[in-house]
Amino acid sequence: MSICMLNGNFIPVVMLVLVAPFIFAICMVLIKSNEKYRLNQLKADLYMKALEKGEPLPTNLFDNPNKKMSNSLKTAIILISIGVGISLFQLFTFASGNLFQDMSAGLIPLCLGIGFLIIHFIWKKQGIEDEE
Repeated sequence: MSICMLNGNFIPVVMLVLVAPFIFAICMVLIKSNEKYRLNQLKADLYMKALEKGEPLPTNLFDNPNKKMSNSLKTAIILISIGVGISLFQLFTFASGNLFQDMSAGLIPLCLGIGFLIIHFIWKKQGIEDEE
């Protein structure tokens, strides 16, 4: 029996494997947007109740409570971590005797991460705000 022959049980499994990531992504977007909608609704209800009772409004009601990390710093940390992880993985699994050759694939994201880190510190020193 070859893989080219498609019996009745093979097609639904292939379709499920192909469609599952898209369904998962749609579910995550729906969950996150519903969470944000509910949070905004609760803030609006609190705002309306405070107006009805004549109480002073909270000044930081609509502020974002968590401080976000700058985009270049976050990218740098992620790329450096990926580069170190790939390098260590290749070092321990492909021991050919040449250390540079074993770790070479991880050097690309590692160097990119170091570049983003340098950009972050240069921009911070010059007072340039990073995009969020």
